[in-house]
Amino acid sequence: MQLPLPKVQQQAGNWYVFDEEFPWGIHTVREELFTLVGQCEVPIIFCDTCEANSILLALGEEEEEFLLPLHGYYHQQKKIIFIFVWEEYEQMLETLLHEIRHDMQFQQGLIRQLFHSERHLPYEERWVEKDARAFAKAKMAQYLLKKA
Repeated sequence: MQLPLPKVQQQAGNWYVFDEEFPWGIHTVREELFTLVGQCEVPIIFCDTCEANSILLALGEEEEEFLLPLHGYYHQQKKIIFIFVWEEYEQMLETLLHEIRHDMQFQQGLIRQLFHSERHLPYEERWVEKDARAFAKAKMAQYLLKKA
């Protein structure tokens, strides 16, 4: 899939940063994440919600309504992760782990069905959310242990 990426400031493989003031080296972030989960092929874009919508529109999707402040978002149809908050490194890493877990879940047919069947539930009560949160917390504990 060719992504319409007009103002890339940093790139590492299929990871892209749009913000020129992004405080981290994207190659380092990517390698650190890969030590926790192995390599993943999902594109990851660090941008704001307006830029995310511009990309989705260019890919033929409808705009998303980002009503609540989000740290990250996994777009299921286009299989893209958008990261919106990155000022605190460990919070950003946890958000990446959470969204990558959603990509892992979506790759599994039986779990993919839960994304749709649980839509009626509040966000925090959905199994896919609880699982992604637990996965990210466990991986962060592993990261912090290695870092200590």
